[in-house]
Amino acid sequence: MQPIVIKPVMPEMLDTLVQLEQQTFMETFGPTHKPDDLAVFMQERKDAAALREQLLLPGSLYYLLYYGEHVAGFLKLNLGKQPDDAAHTQLPSPIELEKIYVLKAWQGHKLGKALIQHAYTIAKERQAATIWLGVWEHNIKALSFYRSEGFEKFGEHTFKVGRQSDTDWLLKKSC
Repeated sequence: MQPIVIKPVMPEMLDTLVQLEQQTFMETFGPTHKPDDLAVFMQERKDAAALREQLLLPGSLYYLLYYGEHVAGFLKLNLGKQPDDAAHTQLPSPIELEKIYVLKAWQGHKLGKALIQHAYTIAKERQAATIWLGVWEHNIKALSFYRSEGFEKFGEHTFKVGRQSDTDWLLKKSC
């Protein structure tokens, strides 16, 4: 087993983050979405300008996971962010786990587990009471992972990929 190291993303690491975000998103959702919708989404949400803006937002925390010498995954947390659907009750002292991805080539090495453990550590350091996320209702592998981590469904929201509207399940867990 190779060493696992998780590092905060610095602005000078933007090119690595862009490549990783684009590749993991296409590996995960490319087979299930129309090419035109994916192209729009990638341009609007995964290009260098969009990711630079996200990286510099107050309360936005990005981390890269290195498996040995390889950049193999990443994590994005949002401090204090509530779910965007006003129909949901406000969560106590929340932290959003917005993104957690591992490159397909490195899946099966417990790297997702390392990333989520890192998210729990940050949540505790920041005194969050609740960690929450949105996950596509048809992403069975991710849903199974989050259930095994003790997350419970508390709602749903719409996630747009181009013109396609997907339903994300909102899951939460006490820290």
